[in-house]
Amino acid sequence: MRKIILILSVVGIFVNAKMINSVAMSVNGLAITTAEIQAVQKQFRVDKSKAIDMLVMDRVQQSALKNISVPDSEVNERIELIASQNNISVAKMKEVLASQGTKWSKYKERIRTAIKKDKFFRQNIAQDIVPPSLTQLKSYYNKNKKMLTMPTVINVVEYTSKSKDALEKFLKTKAKNGIKSSKKKLYTKNLEESMFAILMRTQDGAYTRPMNAGDKYIMYKVISKQGKATMPFELAKPILGRMYQKDQQQKLLKEYFAKEKIKANIKKLR
Repeated sequence: MRKIILILSVVGIFVNAKMINSVAMSVNGLAITTAEIQAVQKQFRVDKSKAIDMLVMDRVQQSALKNISVPDSEVNERIELIASQNNISVAKMKEVLASQGTKWSKYKERIRTAIKKDKFFRQNIAQDIVPPSLTQLKSYYNKNKKMLTMPTVINVVEYTSKSKDALEKFLKTKAKNGIKSSKKKLYTKNLEESMFAILMRTQDGAYTRPMNAGDKYIMYKVISKQGKATMPFELAKPILGRMYQKDQQQKLLKEYFAKEKIKANIKKLR
């Protein structure tokens, strides 16, 4: 569920204040109320000056994104992708978010904002990102090794069948007709990159999708992940590339909006 949590943390400030209060200031015509300032102070445990700065930056971003439209279909596609990456259904995702106190409607709006930021980035900033050289990627790897850990062993139940339909039916009914199963220990150092990625994003207790293994179909239920080791550079390269690009995107967006903040039409009303 890490990806879901990450997405909730990077798409902006969303205040749960229900108190009606007066408008304290406006940024490019977008209001900031005293209630919002107080709510941000409480939510993020910052002083008034910092809370105002955070809200001003939020309004600068809203102003920049206001002309970018994202239809509901695109929001739903992104949510389905996130659910798939976490190997859960959208219905299960709703349950998880509800247990965390997040309303589904608010989550969808956060996803919409994230998509708007992605579009804005591609349209205005993406051309400024230069892919890292091998030397830069190795340096980035050495600086972020603590974030690049993996289990040494993945305990699984392996299911095999001549029929893909039989495995898909098993996922719904648990009927094992035409299916063989056995418990296995998979050592991550011996796994191919694609299989490693699939098993790593599959939560304990969850199943992978059926995969074509040539003369049969194969599927795994991940029981547990054990041990801890630093991911080798070669295995980490795809992850490193995404991490590097994401860091660069956030850095360039921050620099862009900082410049826009200087140019913003800010009016203090009280």
